[in-house]
Amino acid sequence: MTDEQIERLVTNILHRLQPPVLVMVTDAEGYRQQICRRLATSGQRMQLALDDTIADSAQWQKTGEVLPAHVWHKALPSEPYRALLLPFLDYPLAAQLVNGNLQSPVAQRLHDALLAGIPVLALRYHCDPESELNQLCGVKANSAYAAKIQSTLSQLAAAGVRLCTMNELLNILASDQPEATPVGLPRRYLTVTDVEMNPSLATTPDALLTDAAKDFLNERKI
Repeated sequence: MTDEQIERLVTNILHRLQPPVLVMVTDAEGYRQQICRRLATSGQRMQLALDDTIADSAQWQKTGEVLPAHVWHKALPSEPYRALLLPFLDYPLAAQLVNGNLQSPVAQRLHDALLAGIPVLALRYHCDPESELNQLCGVKANSAYAAKIQSTLSQLAAAGVRLCTMNELLNILASDQPEATPVGLPRRYLTVTDVEMNPSLATTPDALLTDAAKDFLNERKI
């Protein structure tokens, strides 16, 4: 083997050994091709959870390993993820998380990641009224409704979702370890809804359960 071939082999092995980044791709419009290209050249090992509603799944399949929908719809995979990445966080999804509306598989897996302390990073272009993308779309950043959106985003950040630009995101991923969800925030007890959606959450060493959640697990002998 030549030195170049050996170097390429070592690089591929090291790439496979590093913990992956879970990228959840939803259908918000704007900057999709540019974001896909930047992530594809980031040097990160990525696993992709592609929402059923997206129309550009073919281009995303080239950037990493695509998880089958029946796997990630059911539960958060057990990989030791470095981070969970939301390239297209729009306001409806942000509001779902803040309001505890976990009807969609994406919202459920984000909920699981935050409970597990996995760093969650989201690009701010689609949800922030003051972003360049929203300004180009004609959003009035000084309106009363835009202020309500900013309030929701502040609550989302307090829950552990880190909003950033693409350059900031790539710098975070390039660091030795992305910043985890802040541990100084009050810990939330797991409810019946939490353990019903994902019973494995109750098996984590630091899980806190409400009495009703404990009764639910005991009744089902989980």
